[in-house]
Amino acid sequence: MWRQLLEYTDTAGRAMVGFAGVLLVAAVVSFVVGIAQAASGHVAVTLPYWLTTMGCAVVALLLIFLASRRGKLR
Repeated sequence: MWRQLLEYTDTAGRAMVGFAGVLLVAAVVSFVVGIAQAASGHVAVTLPYWLTTMGCAVVALLLIFLASRRGKLR
């Protein structure tokens, strides 16, 4: 699916997919840091990590959806 998305979309769509990839990496890193904080006993400070994880994932999903709408997927 990713290959088709990159193949059949325009430059703006490819930029959306690239930025979504960066956001997904940021979401995973934030998730891992949040788990590390929680495991070390600092549960009270994990809220920003969870919000960052969810925010990045939602924005990435939206960008992928918009890129797929721009593309001519068959």
